[in-house]
Amino acid sequence: MAIKGLKDLHYAVIRSESDTETVYGPVKKLGPAMAFNMQPTINRGNLRADDKVLFSDSAKGPITVTLNIAYLPKDVQADILGRTIHENGLITDNAADQAPYIAIGGRCENARGGYDYFWVYRIKLAPAEENAETKAETPTYQSPNLSGEGLPRLHDGEEKTRVWDGDEDINPEIFKQWFDEVIDKDFVVAA
Repeated sequence: MAIKGLKDLHYAVIRSESDTETVYGPVKKLGPAMAFNMQPTINRGNLRADDKVLFSDSAKGPITVTLNIAYLPKDVQADILGRTIHENGLITDNAADQAPYIAIGGRCENARGGYDYFWVYRIKLAPAEENAETKAETPTYQSPNLSGEGLPRLHDGEEKTRVWDGDEDINPEIFKQWFDEVIDKDFVVAA
């Protein structure tokens, strides 16, 4: 699946989750996308006997997530990092801030044409690494670089979905509704 580009990042805060369901809040725009990287953690183990490997197994761990965006509006920072916007308009970091679990969705241009659409269902982000450096002859930008972990949903173990809009088995109407709600295996195209 060769892709190029990244655009239209959206998020939804998980309002509640249990062993039977995950309830998402409204889908909102995240910010101008620069990069969204996911690195699965695979833990491997080998059983050795008689001077050889007899069995090998693996288990999935959390997905390491890195999100690089041009800027984060303060209402988005409050939503995804658990920060407070004060009455005077200031937003502050506080030792008691608790980032909620969120879903992140977006789309990438597919080398075959069209777009790959995706949702990652349960991510917890940490505050952005912040860097600043003096101006030089060649301009350079420092942008927020958030990191976190993607974990399976509690109720069904689902981690993410990704679909190409050129897949003939998919109702194309789903793409018109992709950013209206978090799309998953139980989604039904509205009439």
